[in-house]
Amino acid sequence: MTASADFTFLFDLGLAVFAALGFSYLFSRIKQPVVVGQLVAGIIIGPFGLGLIQNLNTIDLLASLGIILLLFTVGLELDPLEIKKIGPDSFILAIVELTVTFLLVTLVGLSVGLTQIEAIFAAAVVATTSTAIMSKILLETKSLGAKESHTVVTASVIEDFATVFMLLLLPGLAAASNQVPPLDLAFLVMKGAFLVGVIFVFGWRIAPYLIDRMSRGDQEYKETAFLLALSFGFAFAIFSSYLGFSPAVGAFLMGLMIRGRQAQFVKEKVSPIKDLFVVLFFVSMGTLINIGALLTVTLPIIAVLSVAIFGKFLGCWAGARLSGAKQEATMVGLSMLPRGEFSFIVAQEGTGLGVAAQILYPVAGLATLISSILSSIGLRVFKPKTTSGSPKVKISQRLRQLVRPKKPESR
Repeated sequence: MTASADFTFLFDLGLAVFAALGFSYLFSRIKQPVVVGQLVAGIIIGPFGLGLIQNLNTIDLLASLGIILLLFTVGLELDPLEIKKIGPDSFILAIVELTVTFLLVTLVGLSVGLTQIEAIFAAAVVATTSTAIMSKILLETKSLGAKESHTVVTASVIEDFATVFMLLLLPGLAAASNQVPPLDLAFLVMKGAFLVGVIFVFGWRIAPYLIDRMSRGDQEYKETAFLLALSFGFAFAIFSSYLGFSPAVGAFLMGLMIRGRQAQFVKEKVSPIKDLFVVLFFVSMGTLINIGALLTVTLPIIAVLSVAIFGKFLGCWAGARLSGAKQEATMVGLSMLPRGEFSFIVAQEGTGLGVAAQILYPVAGLATLISSILSSIGLRVFKPKTTSGSPKVKISQRLRQLVRPKKPESR
């Protein structure tokens, strides 16, 4: 790397951090999600904005690191054995709203001229609620009671699992749409099963044992244990990419398989690094949004965005009523509007596969911007006037209780 290249990389990195700081502060002052500010910062400084950052290789590097660390940490925070404890209310809500959103967006995408595979990818981009953005908005607005907050947070966790499953399926769907021979398609399915099997065996037994042994030593060895766990996440992200799947799938599944005391140890160590790269992830995603693309594909984007917002609200409203939360159906619908990290991960996957590359990033970016702002404003406008009767959501506590048991796992 030449001196000029070093300077360019450091300049781009510093500019991204400075822009993220400025716009995060600005959006926090106007009581909007800071993630939206980070996206706007990326749009402004990126090659489709003011052009202050032009090196797309730097952008891709930051985005890839952010995705791997984000999904690895999300996997660490979830416990697959806790799924059996999820109540029927959250399952009903998640199934109804995902089905309604996905079907409506797919049908509307087809009606405005998208191909079948393009419509499916567009639906996948806008189907999943951002747990992180939703949690921050609920914490700020204090608009839901404890029971409803448990329902929506758990439903969003179910969505995370569903989206990772979709990421496994999307390469096969793209291959099928390109009329790949059935034998090759079957081989892709076998590779997916092989990936899950290898990660399950290694992550369930071998990785926790190695991490546990190293984390019991002196502080120096604990740092080694952290680096070992982080290397597992990157190794299986590479392995997943080598097999033809998103690196995010391998990182997520590896994090998911590490449980109990080991997961808590690794999560505490990786969180500061993850927070930095998640900020850079959203800034870098903003730089990839070509707002000018709206001029050439206005109708498909507007149609997909409109139905994504309406379909998510309708699905959540119907799911909440079916699950027994009739009085809070409107608030549940508004709280689950925000899209975020998974929208960009699916958009990156589709772009890499050459599917609807001209609209996926604008759809992901605008869906995140619009849905987050509408959710934040809507929850404040429709917030119940009587607030003293029921305890309000403590979303950070609810997340900690949901995703990881407090007591160390006995072995």
